[in-house]
Amino acid sequence: MRSLRRLRVLTTGLATGLALTLVSACGALDEGGETDSGAEGGTTVKIGYLHTIAVDDKLWLGQVDGQWADHGLDLEVTEFATGIELSQALAGGSLDVAIMGGVTSNFPAQGQGQIFMLNSIENATARLWAAPGSGIKSAADLEGKTVVTTEGTTADIFLHRALTEAGVDRKDVDVVNAKMPDAVQAFVGGSADAIALWVPFDLRVQEAMPDAVEIDDAGNYPDAAVGDGWIANNDWYADNEDTVRTIIDAWLDVNDDFREDPEGSLETVHAEAYEGAATLEDLQYQVQSQTDYTAEEWLAAYEDGTVLDVVGTAEQAYVELGGVPEYVEPSEFFDTSLFIEQAKAHLE
Repeated sequence: MRSLRRLRVLTTGLATGLALTLVSACGALDEGGETDSGAEGGTTVKIGYLHTIAVDDKLWLGQVDGQWADHGLDLEVTEFATGIELSQALAGGSLDVAIMGGVTSNFPAQGQGQIFMLNSIENATARLWAAPGSGIKSAADLEGKTVVTTEGTTADIFLHRALTEAGVDRKDVDVVNAKMPDAVQAFVGGSADAIALWVPFDLRVQEAMPDAVEIDDAGNYPDAAVGDGWIANNDWYADNEDTVRTIIDAWLDVNDDFREDPEGSLETVHAEAYEGAATLEDLQYQVQSQTDYTAEEWLAAYEDGTVLDVVGTAEQAYVELGGVPEYVEPSEFFDTSLFIEQAKAHLE
């Protein structure tokens, strides 16, 4: 309660000079309105998404370059602020498909949605920063300290893995939950000894607190990687296999273009969807911490079970954190066969 009181005071009283209107891997942006994209008179698909480059890059490039329309898809897209709100809308039937971040391994494991495709893999987007004078040099030094993060996110999974590896019981750490922009304000304002965040929020920390030190990142923990995925409403998925296959086909075309010209594609996505929300430099920095494969590489990752392993390790972290009641084999809520079949046809 001590740290929570500090956080309330800080977030209501701090000057808002930090440039925190940024992309967030698990939804720290405000919910936006609906946007239409695709073929007029085509198959309508209602899609919700979180506005972060690892989640919605292919969505926006396909909108600009027309791959969705080329495949006869008329997308009605709606931005959501958090994965929880997005999952609720998907389970309630107001969406056909949701594109999520770390919660890809959470709600589908509890029967709320079917994963049919990963969009990217976040390997080192999560980072741990310590305040100057805190005496924190590694995760082992977090015992008895105050750490601010956004619970249930990529950063929280990383924090959990780092504490476990260091032999520190989470109960012995004062973990404060806040939306990431508020968490950064709390940290730079002196209300927390450390912060577990995701890029590009580390850039905001560096700008506001030059003496802060990055002491660890998720890249040091292979089981801290998370898959950002495309998830369908259960009933809609059961009745619309052909449309799911069409979405995969269109996505593969978009992905080809992205991999052929990643720099130009990112510039296109920034101009279409991120001006005013993040700088191009922020996005360029952010994508360095995620994995994006070619169609051939994605196919191999599906066939050898890599994508299931990524989803499963993140799910296990949610189980250990109490967010998922029990572990469910990812193959029960992630049918990789459709992507494998479409990718093989795409590569012929």
